[in-house]
Amino acid sequence: MTRRRPALVAALTLAATLLVAACGGGAPSASPGATATPTAMPPGTYTSTGFTPKVTYTVGNGWLVARDIDGYLAIQPAGADTGGVFIFKGAKAASQDASCPASPEPNIGSTSVEMVAWIRSLKGLQVSSPAMATVFGLPATSLDISLQPGWTQSCAFASGLPTVPLIMSSVIDHWVVVDNERLRLFLVDVPNQGTILVDIDAFDGTVFDSLVADAMPIVKSLTLAGQ
Repeated sequence: MTRRRPALVAALTLAATLLVAACGGGAPSASPGATATPTAMPPGTYTSTGFTPKVTYTVGNGWLVARDIDGYLAIQPAGADTGGVFIFKGAKAASQDASCPASPEPNIGSTSVEMVAWIRSLKGLQVSSPAMATVFGLPATSLDISLQPGWTQSCAFASGLPTVPLIMSSVIDHWVVVDNERLRLFLVDVPNQGTILVDIDAFDGTVFDSLVADAMPIVKSLTLAGQ
């Protein structure tokens, strides 16, 4: 279990282990110096080792790879638990049942058109109009997403904070929008690979604008093997 700050929870399961990330207002729950600050990778161009098809990306100062497995790649600011760039393969619409099960929502397709329409229909979410973009050198659709003001429904793992389940996959049980979280989601239909999602995600929504400014050069640099 990885904890960020206690006013916001983003829950995900990797390889059947539930990881709960919390961030938002308030001081970190761990005492200063309790864990070593992760070391940023040198600026440069890198290629995924676990995620397939291989993703090549370029980072500037202050970034590290927090997770690189098939189906999930996380590139985050070193020493900051406020969000990052998260890439998902094989993601499906998450169940909207009030019990927040680790299962897909029935009868929802996984193409970008189907996913965009479904996300925009969700109760509890405030979603921008779709915008056209280019990711991996391919046409993409982007959405800015946050919770609707006044939304109160929660999941058991979210400590009572308002929550809307967003996606899940074979390696991620829950990827949810919680409290003041804000994200910019890119959905890309990749030939022979299905739909790949790229998420600039500010767990603490107050840093969304600065995170997007820092993360967009990474997103623009993304290339995909075979494309």
